Amino acid sequence: MRILQRFTHLAALPLTLGRSGGLLAFLLGGLTNVLPNSVRAQQQLVLTADVGKSQFFQDEPIYLLLRLQNIGTDTARVPFFSLFSPAVKLSFSQGHGNLTPVAKPVFDIKVARSWSGIPVPPGASILKTVVLQDIMGDEQDVRNHLYAHHLTPDAYEVDVEFDAHWGLSSTPVVHLRAEPISFVVRERTPAEEAEFRVLEEMRTMVWDTTRAGSGRALAYHDSLLNLVAKLLRERPDDAFLPFLLSHGVYAMGKGLQDQILADKARRFDPDTSELVSQYRLALIDRHKHSSTGALLVQALAVKHPEEMEVIAEQLRNTPAGDMAQYQMERRHAQPSNHQPPR
Repeated sequence: MRILQRFTHLAALPLTLGRSGGLLAFLLGGLTNVLPNSVRAQQQLVLTADVGKSQFFQDEPIYLLLRLQNIGTDTARVPFFSLFSPAVKLSFSQGHGNLTPVAKPVFDIKVARSWSGIPVPPGASILKTVVLQDIMGDEQDVRNHLYAHHLTPDAYEVDVEFDAHWGLSSTPVVHLRAEPISFVVRERTPAEEAEFRVLEEMRTMVWDTTRAGSGRALAYHDSLLNLVAKLLRERPDDAFLPFLLSHGVYAMGKGLQDQILADKARRFDPDTSELVSQYRLALIDRHKHSSTGALLVQALAVKHPEEMEVIAEQLRNTPAGDMAQYQMERRHAQPSNHQPPR
């Protein structure tokens, strides 16, 4: 992680200047004590990024976890922190080539001039997760594929930066950079290939608009949940299980949408489904030490905030527990005159 700070030019000045050198050393040693709280707080922010492991098979979901942590003693204020924030920059290289910016979606954030940012108290963290293939790689048609992007077998490096001062006029200029993430995508084995093709075929069900395919669209969620139950019994560590419960359950294509509009089907809400919640909770405990667990907690928190306190306590000091703690603190934050982005 690099932090580009004001005052860094002082460290380059020679210290062999007799009395003045001693004075300069004194000034440098006490610099953190005389900085304004707002400056000191921003410079005590740490940005980290993690994908859980260093090798994935082709089209295995890659769960990226971003964490912005305040390790200092003063409350920092930051702009909207998300992979879709204009303050967050994502770049990647393939095959040890040059870094290329990721053309990710960016939220159009509008804030009042008086807005002073999101408070990050001492010791607190902001956590966000995303499936990397949602935003990075070669674009492909989601009507026929699991992801919006595809990563071919190769070596990759991902670079994440955050402008902690973006849009905050009273905040010092601070750029944060996480340690680069390196991983390899390998070819699928025959067994992995077979499972992946089944899942891609299942995805096409919600897009089937033919008369013969109307039954396929209606059967999508039942088929998905039956598959999830089977995998939990037989292969609970299956790489696609968390993806199915965090992304697959939300799939909506024209075929299924047409059936809902014609009152031939009810809209399925995974966030209020007791079965989906049970499956998510089972997997959260299994994946508590990885970004996968954090992703599932993030999904569960949408409609089940009451579960966050228990998860945060029982899974303390794990990515899943930390995500639950963040979701709980975010929900319980007291309203103030510092209005968030709209």
